[in-house]
Amino acid sequence: MGAGQQRIVLECLALRANTVVTSDYLVEALWADNPPAKPGPQLQVYVANLRRVLEPDRLKGETSKRLASRVGGYTLAANGEELDLLRFRELVAAGELAVQAGDLLKGADCLRQAVELYKGPIFPDLADIELFRPELDQLEETRLDVYQDLIEVELALGRHGALIGELQSLVAQQQYRESLWASLVLALYRSDRQADALAACRQARNVFTEELGIDPGPRLRELESAVLRQDASLTAPAIDGRRRIRPRLDNLPAELTPLVGREAELGELCSLFVADSCRLVTITGPGGTGKTRLALAAAGQLMMSEPDGACWVDLAPLTQTLQVPAAIAGALGLEDFGGADPLAVITRFLRSRRLLLILDNFEHLEEAWPVVLQLLTAAPELRILTTSRRPLGLRAEFEYELAPLALPPLDPPLLPHLLRDVPAVKLFLIRGQTVRPRFNLDSNNSAVVARLCRRLDGLPLAIELAAAQLRHRSETELLADLEASLAALPAAFRDLPDRQRTLTATIAWSYRLLGEAESQLFDQLGVFAADPTVAAVSCIHGSSLDAKGVKGLLTALARHSLLRLYADPAGTLRVAMLQPIREYARDRIASRADSEIVRRRYAEYYLSLSEEFSPQLWGHDQIDAFRQLHADAPDLRGALLWAAGPDGSTELALRLVGQLWHYWELTEVLAEPCQIAQQLLAGASNAQPALKAPALSGTGTLCWLLGRNDQASELHRQARQEFRRAGNEEGVAWTTMCLAVQAAELNDTVTARRLAAEALSEPHASPRTRASASVVLERLAFYGGEHLRARDLARESVKSARLLGDRWLLAIALVNLADGTEQAGDHHGAEQLLHEAIGAAIELGAPGNIVGFLESLASVYVEQHRTELAIRILAVADAYRSDRGHPLNSSEHQRIESIITKARTEAGPISFALAWAAGQALTLTQIVNEVIPSKKERSQQTPDYERCCLPSDPPPAKATTLTAAPWS
Repeated sequence: MGAGQQRIVLECLALRANTVVTSDYLVEALWADNPPAKPGPQLQVYVANLRRVLEPDRLKGETSKRLASRVGGYTLAANGEELDLLRFRELVAAGELAVQAGDLLKGADCLRQAVELYKGPIFPDLADIELFRPELDQLEETRLDVYQDLIEVELALGRHGALIGELQSLVAQQQYRESLWASLVLALYRSDRQADALAACRQARNVFTEELGIDPGPRLRELESAVLRQDASLTAPAIDGRRRIRPRLDNLPAELTPLVGREAELGELCSLFVADSCRLVTITGPGGTGKTRLALAAAGQLMMSEPDGACWVDLAPLTQTLQVPAAIAGALGLEDFGGADPLAVITRFLRSRRLLLILDNFEHLEEAWPVVLQLLTAAPELRILTTSRRPLGLRAEFEYELAPLALPPLDPPLLPHLLRDVPAVKLFLIRGQTVRPRFNLDSNNSAVVARLCRRLDGLPLAIELAAAQLRHRSETELLADLEASLAALPAAFRDLPDRQRTLTATIAWSYRLLGEAESQLFDQLGVFAADPTVAAVSCIHGSSLDAKGVKGLLTALARHSLLRLYADPAGTLRVAMLQPIREYARDRIASRADSEIVRRRYAEYYLSLSEEFSPQLWGHDQIDAFRQLHADAPDLRGALLWAAGPDGSTELALRLVGQLWHYWELTEVLAEPCQIAQQLLAGASNAQPALKAPALSGTGTLCWLLGRNDQASELHRQARQEFRRAGNEEGVAWTTMCLAVQAAELNDTVTARRLAAEALSEPHASPRTRASASVVLERLAFYGGEHLRARDLARESVKSARLLGDRWLLAIALVNLADGTEQAGDHHGAEQLLHEAIGAAIELGAPGNIVGFLESLASVYVEQHRTELAIRILAVADAYRSDRGHPLNSSEHQRIESIITKARTEAGPISFALAWAAGQALTLTQIVNEVIPSKKERSQQTPDYERCCLPSDPPPAKATTLTAAPWS
């Protein structure tokens, strides 16, 4: 096992096998109060080494199943055949059950096997660590307790003669355990050694009085008196190894289907009951997450350690809280109350029993919580497991929130053999094979199945209903139907309750339990397309409630498991809903009389959001602004769709276009907003110039990005006229620069130079306009063969971009400078510049232009004879552009074709074809991760400011007062 500390990690995990052991706990175990500065990496080394030892045949990149990473820590998966501690617990549980069932022979055999597993001190490497002393002491106490139980059972079987030597050895080691002395006295007496029994009593008395200064306990004193009297109660019982004590309860429903994808949750749920303080656990979650199925599996495991078994109570058919005690009594087999209060009957029955009571579907009987409280109070050994869409709200309650099944990533996609192990996919595959036996995952359908599971939000009920449709439809057809609406999932199983036959029925069951204010807010949430902030919900609610009051209603809906409140990475509180629940809310809002009022409030809120953050996309604050807008992108789109629709507002829609066009440019979401904007402008001839001009300019840019240069030129000309009419000279300068871009696209270099110079010299031009005009002039110089002038202009552009704090502009300027650097023969310098450019784009989080940056990097790699990598990059870029319909302009198209031709010539036709095919199978994210150094590596590279800025300039400081937007 290697180093001693590595053994400690393994023993910590084994001590708590099948439960999550936190990294903090492992660090404390290893280093106590003197951890290294960064203990995490060292701990990861130990874990990685253990994985190699425990799973020598695991493939590289394959997720470890034996020692799995979990949120906050690690879990060691083991069973009783592999770990003595688990085997010990299994044998003890089996022995207790056998004794309770009256099978003393089997009980003694199991307990004997359990105690014989101990060959010496348990977990010796942990013995000197203070952190583990209480836990190890408890394990030793448990061993002695089990030993005592074994002796009691064997005495009951009449094996007293064989026990004497064993007991004498035990009392010599544990002379302060009174129960062992009592067992020794009894064994001696029953072996007709009454004098020795009395001597043992007196020896025990001496130990307690002389060494501890206390008298023996009542049991030993009474036993000594009984020996003196030769009491008949001390005689050995008639040997009967099959005595029946009292029946165990076991009315758990049969498991009709296996539990799939919930192994971790099952272990976590069962581990809650390990603690003596945990007596009430409620599994909560939305309808269809599989609460009942998990509770059934957990009950099957937990009842093995409950001497009196388990009792299952289905509360779904009940309609009144008064029916709950009678339902529990009936499940316990106490139907005949004789006129007595059923609650009193069941409390008397449970008072002396140790069993697990499962109350399934509690949510609609919330007011029956006093019944649960009274049962816990009256029966100290009772444990209760409930399922509900909301917690009971008792102090003794442990809530276990059951989330949907884990989903597969889409980018990068998993290979089929790895995809099969993702819980949501695993369930879909198993259920699909019941209706289509040959259904399996392969390279042709794995992407579709992954998207199906994500569309279904990992909701087990939705996955099962969808998989049942594979009898009649292909995976692709099913996905197309579900993309339109999840209502395409019809009822599929006759043996499900009515409330679970369809997703709609499942959600309606929860909806009917809402109060008026809660149901109103739930309906209004149907207007949102994604996860709104609490502030957004407050704005559309339109009541006298303040944000705190709305948050209270949202919390109530979360208790019903209809939504989830969470903090996003920026710390903003947001509202998440599963897709089936969102669609149900969407149908509800459509039927409300105030629907259009709510939708207007919705659009106005997201307009205000775009007006606040869009201007920040051009400067130092652009990362936070981009993340804010990106987090709300689906709702920004939703606001635009409503505003541009028949019941919307053209003014509001034009304002949205004027604000969001640059965000769409950064994300390359182009075609849909461009089409909407053009339709809006066609019907807005009478709009005010100040409203119309930004929308015209933004739409022109979108057309340009889509390769529609003639339309782009016309829109920018109109925009310049409207900016002039509005008296906005900054806007006039910006659109002049844009017209220079369009002239360059049409190969009218004379006009392009004139317009760029005009924009650059315009006294009201913003710094952003001037920087962009410099970029245009640099490109004209570069393609015109003026390479020295082009490099000077590129350095000036880089300097301007750094001052503005615009990472997007900086990336473009760096790529242009890299082109010139490559042309001068400095391929290493060009590569560094391109790495910085792509790093800036990655830091911003916007994918726009990264493909072009990668194509420039491919050109450098061809020159460096790294041809295979260059070909794969070019193939990824080609696939990306083709998928999204983003064409190259003519000069860029010629440049990329020349790079491809050179790569094909150097590689040869076969190697080129193989590398191209490999690249076509990759995603943009995968190729970026392959070719770009990590952020840490990039930060260690010293920027060459003589290359990136004007030669005499030092590294520029952040300019906090500079306005970066192109116009006010």
